[in-house]
Parts: sequence; structure tokens; C-alpha cells
Amino acid sequence: MAAADWPAVARIYRAGIDAGDATFEQAVPAFEDWSRARLAEPRLVARNETGEVCGWAALSPTSARPVYRGVAEVSVYVAPAAVRRGVGRALLERLIEDSERAGLWTLTAGIFLENEASIALHRRCGFRLLGVRCRVGQMANGRWRDVALYERRSPIVGQQ
Repeated sequence: MAAADWPAVARIYRAGIDAGDATFEQAVPAFEDWSRARLAEPRLVARNETGEVCGWAALSPTSARPVYRGVAEVSVYVAPAAVRRGVGRALLERLIEDSERAGLWTLTAGIFLENEASIALHRRCGFRLLGVRCRVGQMANGRWRDVALYERRSPIVGQQ
């Protein structure tokens, strides 16, 4: 992902926000704020056959504390026109590979229970359910949301 990809990334993020089952965010942040909240690498985009960005993935640090340096939270977003075409899986599989090369040993994901496609994707990619945080956040419209917590431990990093 390059800074020049941000307008397309922001549009896909906005579509996820508008759909209502992807994030607690209500607005797409400025690129600088989005970037500051994520690891510098890996950050990925997927492109369709015409070269347009049709999905993105990035990692957010779990904590600034050194003991958590190998733990990050996953974000994967796919453009509505590219859903169910393998884009999400390709992004998440590559994100896992790149995260292990970067020395990360645990990836986490917080997923709304209603987001069955994201849950299925993460399960297919080796994430396991840790539990559900009930009514952990309230949307702007007053709706309370439950979030399933998923985790993937690397079989190769952090095993010593």
C-alpha cells in the first residue's frame, strides 16, 4: 500500500462503515491519523484485473508496551463489488505471511457477530474464537454491539 492508494482505501473503508457490520468507526479518518494508528508494515492492497484497488489489509499494534511487540490486530476490507471473489482471503493470507516475516507471533481480530463472512474468513485462515464481549460498544444510532474475539498464533514465530 502506498500513500497514493489512500483515496481508494478510504472509499472501501467508507463502504465498510456504511454497511454497519465492519467497525465501530463512524467516519474515515485522515490518512495521517489512520497511518499513525497502524503498523508501518505490512499494509496491503489488492487490485482487480484493471488495476483498481478492490481491498486492503493492515495491522494495528495491540499495545506500545514492549512485551506486546509481536501482537497486532487485523483489519481487512473488501470493496462491495469484489466481495466473494477471494480478495479477502488473499489479503489475509498474505498479511499472515508478512506478519510472520516481521516477527509477529499473534494476530487478533474483533468481529461483530453479524459479520458472518468475516468470521468465516478468519476461521478459514486459522483464527480461533476466544470469546464474545457482550454489548461492548454502542453505535451512534443507539444499537449495542457484541464483538467476537479471534486469535491466530503463529506456528513458526514465538515458539522458542
